[in-house]
Amino acid sequence: MNKSHPFDKSRPFDLICMGRVAVDFYADQIHSPLEHAQSFSRYLGGCAGNISVGTSRLGLKSAMFSCVGTDDMGVFLRNQLQFEGVDTSLLRSTPDHLTGLVVLGVSPPDRFPLIFYRENCADMQIRPQDADPDFFRQAKALQFTGTGVSTDSMAEATRHAVDTAKDCGCAVILDIDYRPVLWGLTEAGDGESRFVASEQVTRTLQPFLSQLDLIIGTEEEVMIAGGSESLEKALEKIRSMSNAVVVLKRGEKGCEVYPAKSETPVSARPFPIEVLNILGAGDAFASGFLRGWLRGESLQTCALWGNANGALTVTRHGCSPSMASFEELQYFIKNFDQDPNILESPKLLQLHQRTVMGQPRKHPMLVLAFDHRAQFQETCQQLDLSEEKIPEFKELVFEGFRQVESTHSEQPLAILVDPQYGSKILEESAYEAFKIGVPIEKAGIFPTEWLCEEDLYQHLQARPSEWFVKLLWKFHPDLDESAKKIQMNQLKRLDAVCRELDRRLMLELILPEGMNQQGECLAQSMEEVYQAQVYPFWWKIAAPSDQNEWEQVTRILDKHDPLAGVILLGKNAPIEDFAEWFRLVRSSPYACGFAIGRSIFWQAWLDFASGKLASEEIPDIISQHYLHLIELWDSATNQES
Repeated sequence: MNKSHPFDKSRPFDLICMGRVAVDFYADQIHSPLEHAQSFSRYLGGCAGNISVGTSRLGLKSAMFSCVGTDDMGVFLRNQLQFEGVDTSLLRSTPDHLTGLVVLGVSPPDRFPLIFYRENCADMQIRPQDADPDFFRQAKALQFTGTGVSTDSMAEATRHAVDTAKDCGCAVILDIDYRPVLWGLTEAGDGESRFVASEQVTRTLQPFLSQLDLIIGTEEEVMIAGGSESLEKALEKIRSMSNAVVVLKRGEKGCEVYPAKSETPVSARPFPIEVLNILGAGDAFASGFLRGWLRGESLQTCALWGNANGALTVTRHGCSPSMASFEELQYFIKNFDQDPNILESPKLLQLHQRTVMGQPRKHPMLVLAFDHRAQFQETCQQLDLSEEKIPEFKELVFEGFRQVESTHSEQPLAILVDPQYGSKILEESAYEAFKIGVPIEKAGIFPTEWLCEEDLYQHLQARPSEWFVKLLWKFHPDLDESAKKIQMNQLKRLDAVCRELDRRLMLELILPEGMNQQGECLAQSMEEVYQAQVYPFWWKIAAPSDQNEWEQVTRILDKHDPLAGVILLGKNAPIEDFAEWFRLVRSSPYACGFAIGRSIFWQAWLDFASGKLASEEIPDIISQHYLHLIELWDSATNQES
């Protein structure tokens, strides 16, 4: 094989990951036996699935080659892979097999029980014909796993995939991924055992060795591939059968890398760290190593990146969500020795938050905001109307939104609606594709109080994870210190919960009435938020009055959060005013949408409440105004591009 191919820049895909992709359910209770676990967090898992996500986060272009069920868990895996930037062209869906599940416990330092639910599961249904030569010719390398050859049908499919890869000029990588239980060598519930000697497993793996360019495994995995319970003899056997680079993972000690035809292993410094969870650490290591190997870095650099990525991952809950971005990884390596509290570093935490949830500007939103409550209540009081009119009107606003959404599904449309008067709308929207935001604050209350009576964490945990959290938050540099402290503490509390639960926070920053409204006050308020180590996913702010005000805001973002996103609010301004405002904010890359409400619906509400407008007329009015704003936004975007 032409050895230049793994690093051929003309090939758009770096890596095809073939094999296990399943759903992991990690016990939330640390140190709890699985039989006592009360709740679980769901993540994408499986060796190949983890590596596809890990390498994608590190900047490689990865593809998932496997199979998932058409069940809800299979839909979750496909969606999650796509969110992570992993190509799913080779991910087939089967209606006849369920997606594999794993239940895992976390009891550091050395107890990590796991149970595999994989009886004839979906990712073991890969067929020889699924290895598409046209796709393989676009990739630098194919990575497959040992578990993927544990059945006769999968061994056949894997042999064909490896042959196809060789014919197409791909490098071939084996991650040995030895789980004795998946070979039927332990009791069905014993997923924790890592090594059982087996001639059958060795006989299955060894025919692949001569075709490999890279082999990755722990000491136990190398022993099973080499057919010896002596590590030295196993390595010797493997190297006699293969010219592959052999990477020996040694946990907290780092790794040893054995280049082809060299007796001297290469190593890199380890990163000793307190372990929370070792499950999936090897997949994180492999992801870091492959980031270097597929970009032509030295083996020492590959080992360094693998060691660091593995170390970071063992400090976090879960595997795939714990993996780092390349920027995050480099920050960890650079600052590890200087900062003894590196894991609590606000910068590292911010980087990881953005790694997990994505970059704000990659999630633009054109939001129809009708979460208002106090303004509706005031109208009802003034006109002596029942508050039942409010949910009735909001349903009509939602109907207008649906008219637009039904014909503009390609647009990043979203609604922002409250649970007090919009509970029915939230129920109706639960399974829809558009984004949903829900406020967390009580309306018209200062200092901030929460909408929920129960614990804030429990309240947000009970909400769907894809709903973003909106906080209308009044703040000003000139507030008295007592009010500032209360407001900032409330914000920090909410931010901590959002980070813990991976919820996107939209911070609507409002300068209180009667106080200086100039742009420098808004910018200074944002500065104080960042000084408090709070990094909103989106800022929701009023349109700047001129270029100078917008530049003051952008300077703060440039300084503290260059990847931030800004959503523009409306303040009941006439719709035509937004043409210039949109053009202005599009002068920098921070603007990624709007969240506008009263400019769209307020006059219709007043006319409806006073009996001047029939209910059947309202949806069309809403849809026309909303469409007009979308057209103004698109026009401003096109002008900037």
